[in-house]
Amino acid sequence: MNCSRSSPQNPDGAEAGALDLLAQLAAQDSFETMVQEALRQRALFSDENGRARDPREMLAGIAAFLGIAADLDADAVKVAFRAGLAALPGVSTLIEALQAGSATRQNLAANLRTLLAGQDDGDPVAFCRRGFITEAGTINANIRGKGKSEFEGALLATLEALAACLLTAADAINAIAIRDRSAALALLVTRMLASYQRQKSLRSLLDYDDLIARTRSLLERVEAAWVLYKLDAGIDHILLDEAQDTGEAQWAILRKLAEEFTGGGDLRAKPRTIFVVGDEKQSIYGFQGAAPAAFGEERRALGRRIAQAELAFEAISLNTSFRSAPDIMQAVDAVFALPEHARGLVFDGAARPEMHDTVRRSAPGTVDIWPLAANDTGEPPDAWTTPVDAPERRSGTVKLAERIAHTLQRWHRDRRDDRGNPFAAGDVMILLRQRGALFEAIVKALKDAGVPVTGRDRLTLAEHPAVEDLVVLGRALLLPDDDLTLATALKTPLIDLDDDDLLRLAPGRKGSLRAALQEAAASEPRYAAAEARLADWAHEAGRCGPFRFFAGLLGPGGGRNLALARLGAEAGDALDAFLNAALDHERRYGPSLAGFLQHVTGSAADVKRDLSASAGEVRVMTVHGSKGLEAKIVILADLGIEPGAKRLPKILAVPAQRAGLVPIWPPASAEDTQATAAAKAKVVAQMVEEHHRLLYVAMTRAEDRLIVCGAQAKGEAPNGSWYAMIAEGLAQSAAGLDAIGEGEDATLRFSVTPPAPAEAGETRPAERPPSAPEWLARPVEREAEPVPPLKPSNALSAADGEERPGDGPFLAEAAAAGRLAHLLLQLLPDLPAERRAATADVLAQARGGALPAERRARIVAQALALLDEPGLAALFTGEALAEVPVAGAIRLPDGARRAVSGRIDRLAVTADSVVIADFKTTARPPAEAEAIPVGTLAQLAAYAALMREIYPGRAIRALVVYTANLAHFELAAEQLDAALLALAGGTPGASLGLPDGSLP
Repeated sequence: MNCSRSSPQNPDGAEAGALDLLAQLAAQDSFETMVQEALRQRALFSDENGRARDPREMLAGIAAFLGIAADLDADAVKVAFRAGLAALPGVSTLIEALQAGSATRQNLAANLRTLLAGQDDGDPVAFCRRGFITEAGTINANIRGKGKSEFEGALLATLEALAACLLTAADAINAIAIRDRSAALALLVTRMLASYQRQKSLRSLLDYDDLIARTRSLLERVEAAWVLYKLDAGIDHILLDEAQDTGEAQWAILRKLAEEFTGGGDLRAKPRTIFVVGDEKQSIYGFQGAAPAAFGEERRALGRRIAQAELAFEAISLNTSFRSAPDIMQAVDAVFALPEHARGLVFDGAARPEMHDTVRRSAPGTVDIWPLAANDTGEPPDAWTTPVDAPERRSGTVKLAERIAHTLQRWHRDRRDDRGNPFAAGDVMILLRQRGALFEAIVKALKDAGVPVTGRDRLTLAEHPAVEDLVVLGRALLLPDDDLTLATALKTPLIDLDDDDLLRLAPGRKGSLRAALQEAAASEPRYAAAEARLADWAHEAGRCGPFRFFAGLLGPGGGRNLALARLGAEAGDALDAFLNAALDHERRYGPSLAGFLQHVTGSAADVKRDLSASAGEVRVMTVHGSKGLEAKIVILADLGIEPGAKRLPKILAVPAQRAGLVPIWPPASAEDTQATAAAKAKVVAQMVEEHHRLLYVAMTRAEDRLIVCGAQAKGEAPNGSWYAMIAEGLAQSAAGLDAIGEGEDATLRFSVTPPAPAEAGETRPAERPPSAPEWLARPVEREAEPVPPLKPSNALSAADGEERPGDGPFLAEAAAAGRLAHLLLQLLPDLPAERRAATADVLAQARGGALPAERRARIVAQALALLDEPGLAALFTGEALAEVPVAGAIRLPDGARRAVSGRIDRLAVTADSVVIADFKTTARPPAEAEAIPVGTLAQLAAYAALMREIYPGRAIRALVVYTANLAHFELAAEQLDAALLALAGGTPGASLGLPDGSLP
């Protein structure tokens, strides 16, 4: 495949050739799936900086992986094979021997003569293989012979040499085909990514992958050393959670950030830590690039670097569960004690994972294994002759869903499970490998049985019934003469007509269905109401955008409640996502109802529901979705068949010499080369390992009880399935499995703790429906609008807001002096007394350059004197706080309560007192406390009142410090009370509104 650069518009260019090749090899659906998979794995087609890779380098890497030259073509291989066949020693003797044998040997002899004469069909490799080599790649047994007819000696050596030559040529031709389609895919995808990057650059946008790539690039570039220095100056602790799911790019960023932690030479006294939390056994996101083995490798590498730096390193094993009962944890240990089950859970060479412990050592629990649900046997019934009341043949999927539903229905009704433990529907989580027929059957069966259930954990927006109802209604409003669309809209919960209504309206109508509805509305109130709603909605849709229309329909119009009543709680999430999509579409493309309906129906957007809180309902979800969640009872309802070649990804990432990872479009097994067969086997092994880790995650979600079940057509558990792994592991455990029940209710139970004693004598009174409270029928009283919170730094129109005559010429210098004084009083208290003077001089020179040297020296001296003031010692200790945000409510003298929010410049809290101080930058500070402005008094009065609420019983001291000359005054209680009284008498809505803090 030629991957040289060419114009994308050139019909004879490389891109056109690649597209033509892929169009010949793949049907429309498989081609689209392949491209989507490639874009999902776009990191494979991008370099470390997020830019599209060079397709020529990828072509070279693909060829190197396959063991062929980048420019080798199939014709050259065929010519070489024909020449090799002619030069093969002993081939003539072999042909004569074949001719003297069976019909199969004679056919091969004829084919060889035809090949040597050059009279084949043009493909000597395929022509020679017919009847000679099996699909497994071995010589046909009828050609090799059996017993006395088996070739021996030189004839056998020649036959095997011929087979080897043929297989080598066939392998090379297969490799060429794989190389060409993989390179074509790489070329098209890299061109797409390059175009995508250009579009992002034009709009100055970055996506999530860009953020990772740019961060990594920034940290790894030599010229970015200053960035590392800046970051290092501000990073003391690194915490990485869920490290088992971290990819290589994220590990590279972490390594660069942590380099200086072990580099030595840090003169600071603060300790620096790296805290990494992870569990390889729970790495289940391989499709997102997670590499569980990397966790252990990074841990060992970090340990070596820390040891070389002579620092402390500790690898702590956390094997104690705070969630599960001993029965659950011992069942997990028993299942993964078998070496074949432990593959993928240990990466340090151990034979099995370490044993678990639990803090709930006396909590009773069980693991139950239900028999597999099999399909009903027998011949399919004849629909014409079978009685209508004959039992229906059921699939194992339906039977399993019904058993789960009936079991939970009984427990829900009795409020206890079969072991006498209290039960609530919210205690149950049902886990499956993936969403499918069993998923839907379980949700349906639970709803039919009246068991509260959350529904699906992930919804496809366009396929949800609630969204379909809104879409069909919108189309009916746009096209009122479309009878089928209108009929569908009439049956939605929004209008709620039924089939009987349609049979009355539709047959025999003379015009459109809408005209028939309007005619019937004259005599039937229900139809009149439906027609009125349609007319109102059509008017609203014509004058509003889609978001406003549907928001009004669902909110004030009551449509949301109608949908929830018919479709359940999960409809709420779908409706929320629908409204969000309407708002987003309106912002992007303008208010067009037709355009939005077309957009939403063509969208494949999914809605992921948050089921972390059960809300009293059974949760049905995938194992991936349950990560981090827990439930008292977990039902593992998926058979969990071990993955094989059928579940291979559409694109394989394989290593190539000097090219990193390259993409391979894997062929069918019959067209595999040795390299692709080995790559497939490696990926399948990785999938099996993650299959084991998924089971570990599923089992450890259970707190008290795990129920294992599944459905299989013949009722047989395949080897390697979750069901078989659990049954085998528990059967071989010391506790073993006990058989209880019989027939369809038969169960194998694993239990190591005695059940909880039954609560004797407890009777549950019959519950009566709660009566409606009296207040429910009373009109809601109108609440007074809350007044804005007081902001003390702006009390009574601001303490420093008014300029006094004569201040003007001094304001700039006063502000500079205030900033310097404020800085000194903020930073110096945290330093030892012996270092304050020197530090103050340095700060004054660095931050007080706008002030005369004499003024700077005076401010430094005044600040140091203020810090040494005995009466202010508590305010400037290391325990005191600077720039403290506070919020709360105070009671004014008139009895009213007001919210307060602000920021205190300096706060000291001791066992018996609270000291607050506020810094002011007034150019001309007052000479005595009686001259302090009323606004300043009000500000400190509000702070003092709030401190009394927060620290009742402690003495409150309030000080104001003027930074122009560092004069300070402690306000008397009488002054604060008078200021509060002034606040109570002011306008109720007035707010204390300068920016938080006292510097204007």
